[in-house]
Amino acid sequence: MASSSLIFFMILFSVLLLISSSESTEHFVGDSERLWKDPLPSEEALFNWASNHHFTIGDTIVFKYNRRFEAVHEVTEHDYRRCITKGSRHKEFHGGNTRVVLDRLGVWYFVSGRRSHCLRGLKLAIVVMPPSPPPSLSISPPSLTVSPPSLTLPLALPASLSLSLSLSQSPSLSPSLSPSPSPNSSGGGANGHGCMVWLGVSMVMMMLLI
Repeated sequence: MASSSLIFFMILFSVLLLISSSESTEHFVGDSERLWKDPLPSEEALFNWASNHHFTIGDTIVFKYNRRFEAVHEVTEHDYRRCITKGSRHKEFHGGNTRVVLDRLGVWYFVSGRRSHCLRGLKLAIVVMPPSPPPSLSISPPSLTVSPPSLTLPLALPASLSLSLSLSQSPSLSPSLSPSPSPNSSGGGANGHGCMVWLGVSMVMMMLLI
């Protein structure tokens, strides 16, 4: 199980290394100027340069210098802090156009081949980071618009409802109780008939009271 995990991480590291090498960047120390020399513009010149650059695994840094007066030593942190230019673990470069491939993560330390120049600031420390992952793709789901179904009322009404509506809307057929006057009757006859009806009703009321 442990060997499988180790193989997996080795494969992952190799893939990351291949990706970073395909997208590697060359960094000229001092931005293509011959800044690896003494005296420097300022004691913090190389520190400021390194702070303004982003170094990832697979990148290359290039030192340009006069090989008659300068050299580049890759050293440990201890020797970097004390400007020690001799050591069994040092890597020395004297070609004048030194290219160093950053193939491991962590901090890399470089000093001048002359201790007096290193003490005046001719040394460099850079931090190598892993390659940046590709940007994540965020896909938002499409918005769904649901419209309510349209309701269409039937135009034809049921027969029972139509019948009830027609009966409710028909005019009243109740017969009139008041007799219509005959066209041949005179006005005096109508008044006399009314008086007789009133007299009969009065007599019935008096009988009921007795």
